[in-house]
Amino acid sequence: MVLQAHPEEFFKYYRMSVQSFDELISLSEPFISKQLTNMRIPISKEERLTITLRYLATGTHYTALHFEFLAGVSTIAKIVQETCDVLWKVLQPLEMAEPTTNDWLDISKGFYEKTNFPNTVGAVDGKHIRLECPNNSGSLYYNYKNFFSLILMAICDSNYCFRTIDVGSFGKESDCNVFKTSTFGKKLYSGSVHFPPDQCLPGDDNGVPQPFILVADEAFALHKHLLRPFPG
Repeated sequence: MVLQAHPEEFFKYYRMSVQSFDELISLSEPFISKQLTNMRIPISKEERLTITLRYLATGTHYTALHFEFLAGVSTIAKIVQETCDVLWKVLQPLEMAEPTTNDWLDISKGFYEKTNFPNTVGAVDGKHIRLECPNNSGSLYYNYKNFFSLILMAICDSNYCFRTIDVGSFGKESDCNVFKTSTFGKKLYSGSVHFPPDQCLPGDDNGVPQPFILVADEAFALHKHLLRPFPG
């Protein structure tokens, strides 16, 4: 790749350093390398990743990438989908593994230091990701803000970093329902999240131990491990 010899231009084009690109190639190589056959020469792992990164960096249409990389639109679409799946497969365990009990404790300390709010292990909310209306989808993706979207449901720590996410629910769904049906939400409501044991609040060592909680807005339902503002 010509741009790899020019790190600054590479970063502008792909929103990623050459070092990070090489690391991604190393991690994903077993999953994105295609077999050479007598029928065709496969698109290289480097090109598959560059196509995907360019798409993610710009949000452009597949037709624009078709002219940019001289590959068919259907090929571009398939490469982006396959490579995104691979990137999640290899990066999720490394970059967004479900927090352990000790991780939750560390997150709680961060919230207390920054907000003086104890026993807090995350802030949860949904975000609408705008998209063009998919074919034959009716009003499934049409949200209350009057545009078409998918929903990103995320839990963030005190440093505004995502700790767990769920992406793909229809835009018409409410935050409460999306959270309840997400992988993390199902674990929360079944009692299988490894939160730390209840502990007394700071300055109340002889009081009743309180659970660790997520904080959310009024769109969410109250739960032992989820607090929302008082209505009114």
